Parts: sequence; structure tokens; C-alpha cells
Amino acid sequence: MATVKFTKENMPKTREEFQRALKDAMARSNPIDDLLEMAVELHDYERQYGMTSADFYPRYRRGEFDDDTMHAMMKWAGAYDHFLVVKKRVENALAREAVWHRELDQVAV
Repeated sequence: MATVKFTKENMPKTREEFQRALKDAMARSNPIDDLLEMAVELHDYERQYGMTSADFYPRYRRGEFDDDTMHAMMKWAGAYDHFLVVKKRVENALAREAVWHRELDQVAV
């Protein structure tokens, strides 16, 4: 994921500079790369807790773990929730692109 890190030396002085830095970071971001990074993070949690994220998440949402475990798993739940949102966005974008290309092919015939 593209990140922006500000220090004393590069801190934006104006709102416009901040917006430009944010826009540049977003332009460098690739949702597929983001998904891959998130998948690696999820895999680490899955190894640590011995279950897949897909199995864990509904159990977490139902509150099936004790309080200490629930607290320890909060980051995993947040990471998986974010993964699902980004995954859905990528799937929707790919579907739109496929439909658009299909429609173009039909017009060209």
C-alpha cells in the first residue's frame, strides 16, 4: 500500500501541498498489490491461530471466543474486514471492465 510519511523536513505547509502528496500516494497505489499485502498479513494470523480467515471471521462476529482471545483477534478481524472490502472493489472493477469490453466488441461487429 502506498504510504505518505511526513517529517519536520517534508511536512506540507499548505492544504494544497497535503492534497498533492495524498493524490501522488493514491496514484502509486495498486489495489491488486494491496490485496496481496493483505493476504500475506492474513496468512500470518491464520498460521498463528490455526484457522483460515474465512472460518475465523464469522466465529469472531458471533463472539465465540473468550474476551482475552477476542481482544487479541481484533486486528485480525479488522484486517480481514478491510481485505473483503478491497477484494469486492477489485471484483466489481474487473466485472465492469469485462462488461465494457464485451459491449465494445458487440458494437464493433
